[in-house]
Amino acid sequence: MKTKRPLRAAALAVAAMLLAACGSGSGGSDGNRQADAGPPQPGGSATVIQTSEPRSLDPAFMTNDLGTNALVGNSLYGQLLRTDAKGEIQYGLAKSLTTSDGGTAWKLQLRDGLKFSDGTPLDAAAVKFNWARLADPKLGSQLAPWAALVADMTSSGQSLDFKLTLPVAHFESVIVQALNWVASPQALKGSPQSFDVKPIGAGPFVLGSWTRSGPMVLKKNPAYYDRARPYLDKLVLTANPDSVQRAATVKSGGADAAFANNRTQAEKDGLNVAFPKLGGGLFMLFNARIAPFDDVRARQAVAQGVDREAVLKTLTPGGTAEVPATLYADSSPYNGDTTLPKYDKAAAQKLFDELAADGKPVRFTITSYPTTEGRRTVEAVQSQLNQYKNVKVEVEVLDFSAAAAKTVQKTFQVITSGLYPGTQPGLPLYLSLYSKSQGNQSGVEDREMDAALLKGLAAADEAGQTKAFQEVGRRFSEITPGMIYSRYQLALGYNDRLHGVELYGNAGIRTDTLWVSK
Repeated sequence: MKTKRPLRAAALAVAAMLLAACGSGSGGSDGNRQADAGPPQPGGSATVIQTSEPRSLDPAFMTNDLGTNALVGNSLYGQLLRTDAKGEIQYGLAKSLTTSDGGTAWKLQLRDGLKFSDGTPLDAAAVKFNWARLADPKLGSQLAPWAALVADMTSSGQSLDFKLTLPVAHFESVIVQALNWVASPQALKGSPQSFDVKPIGAGPFVLGSWTRSGPMVLKKNPAYYDRARPYLDKLVLTANPDSVQRAATVKSGGADAAFANNRTQAEKDGLNVAFPKLGGGLFMLFNARIAPFDDVRARQAVAQGVDREAVLKTLTPGGTAEVPATLYADSSPYNGDTTLPKYDKAAAQKLFDELAADGKPVRFTITSYPTTEGRRTVEAVQSQLNQYKNVKVEVEVLDFSAAAAKTVQKTFQVITSGLYPGTQPGLPLYLSLYSKSQGNQSGVEDREMDAALLKGLAAADEAGQTKAFQEVGRRFSEITPGMIYSRYQLALGYNDRLHGVELYGNAGIRTDTLWVSK
């Protein structure tokens, strides 16, 4: 079974690319009517519907995002730390994170007396083992590029001293998104099958039972470090890929919450809604390594040639999805006066004609994952672009493993993906856009972009960060590594019985704060 892990990682990379090309965003509870719910009531059970069940309970093969494995991972493993809506650190299993030199040398201090659910100690050596394991290319984790930033680690008791390969002023955003879940080293050394039967973490819940393609029952962990939590005795997770059916189940009382593909629709359905407030969005990723997108004119022509408003009307007939005008969130000072390429049919046709005159007529295939929304999106883009002269677009819809493998192997021409710079956008953008980054799927190389990314990563002061990330945004619009066509819409819709919904980071979710009205 171990030989299958790289393929499993590739399949799980789908979620990371579609929904979490990662960042430290901010959780929101807009649409929440529960301000007067009162103090938490301990006990009881809640049922939440996910989009899909995890393929593995190994934290190396899960991603901390509402659309993927946030509920499972945060339940079994808790969090070392979190970031709030302003990007400020809040601590969980860890009690401090400090840097002695502005971002290269760091110390992570864990709480005293931490124990895994089997009673063995959770110390700094366990964190070191988990982080080193993630970085091992033989494991095939999609989190490897993040973990590889840690160059050296020394553990002593509850203290972990580590150094990074380059200065990162806000490394907490990396921990939150990719290094937050710590499992028992001893349990991880066993077989994948044995770990999935009995995962050992230090989170608020332990696995009670799990039937593949059926419910996952999580039970309260009596050894959780916060004795007052979790409030729930039991958390039941089910899965349904159909967003309409998920919402209908919550409205009928068959579940307390469900992931919603469209937060505005969830609000119209009468549900409370919590969603992350992120920049970026759903992304058509261009492969700049191969024709036709090795020519920047082809990338610019497609970005200008697609009426994204019309695409989203096809995707969401109610017109609730938002076409982004900027790389960062609308209110972010990092935008400056830079906007993303706008729909300009005449300008696009001029570029297509120039390319054809140079012997480079634009011919390409858009690859999509097998979701209803994904298929409809790429077909709408195909229909628009095929109306231009000197353009021919085809579509292929692959299963999750095949599409993810195509991304990892960089054999796509255009593929659906995601880019989500949050309140601390340095690492998400560095991993996605820096020329030599393992996570640079587009293959775009730009010296000015590289220099701005490094400055933004290292800048500890707000003025320095703003200047650097404004330059990143400007270069992004000019070199066009992809076309952002929709803001992130995924949310958690929940009924009035469920309380304590708290998002953190890039759509991570706490489960120790959840409680239900009696």
